[in-house]
Amino acid sequence: MTLTGQKNPSKRKQQVRRYWAMIGLALVLCIGILGYHFLGGNQEKEAVAITQTKQQKELWDQARQEAGLSVETPEEHLEQVRIQATVQGYPKGVIELLDKNPATVDYVEAYGEKQGQIYAEDIGDDYVEGQIPLLIQWDERWGYAPYGTSVVAVSGCGPTCMAMVAAGLNHDPTITPAKVAAYGTENSYVDEENNTYWAFMQEAGANWGLSCYSGFLTEQQLAAELSAGHPVICSMGPGYFTQNGHFIVMTGYENGQIRINDPFSEENSARTWSYAEIQGQIKAMWVYSLAGQ
Repeated sequence: MTLTGQKNPSKRKQQVRRYWAMIGLALVLCIGILGYHFLGGNQEKEAVAITQTKQQKELWDQARQEAGLSVETPEEHLEQVRIQATVQGYPKGVIELLDKNPATVDYVEAYGEKQGQIYAEDIGDDYVEGQIPLLIQWDERWGYAPYGTSVVAVSGCGPTCMAMVAAGLNHDPTITPAKVAAYGTENSYVDEENNTYWAFMQEAGANWGLSCYSGFLTEQQLAAELSAGHPVICSMGPGYFTQNGHFIVMTGYENGQIRINDPFSEENSARTWSYAEIQGQIKAMWVYSLAGQ
């Protein structure tokens, strides 16, 4: 944190002391929230916890202002959210989102208030006729929805990829990651660690009128399928997209470059990729088209 200049050293010391006092009070509030959380889980207590969280943030912001601190940086905000999430006992997977992608900070910050809520019946403006839409699994419209014993934001890359493919090929914006995740959970396509079975990629598309075949495509075969409008879901191993395992959608091929929809990263989705740089990370591939076409 960077302190702004002060002409009066004594006044400056008083402001700094006030700042740390306010921080102490904020931490006490956080500890109180944690204790309150473990006393019970009814809606009334959850509402009180949310109110206390907002009060803690207001105290934090007031302390910074009175101490003459500079505007909170994104890095400082992320660490504040991490502390808040840890004190309130958020699931480990939710907190770990912050390390995997700092862009998830708003999702994690709102988790206590919005967990379990599903806000969207369709994918809205993300749907563009004739395209495979880019959907992000930690989008608040479906990221808090359950998947297995986890949530879509943490474990739902598979259902989110299937939602992209099914919505795009069917010209149907009502196919959302939350709905696909619910189908996957109900039909036991998610294991005890909330990983999506590969069978989901082979079989689940039929529920939305899709045909699928699997196989490791050469670059020439991949280019032909994508050029024909057949998106390809890939299971990826460690590398550019994941440290463990992840699903992505290949949506187009042009001039030796592949367009990819990464459900966890808008940054990865904004650029194109050569086949050579990602080939070694591909563990499996599934090609989709509308049944009968």
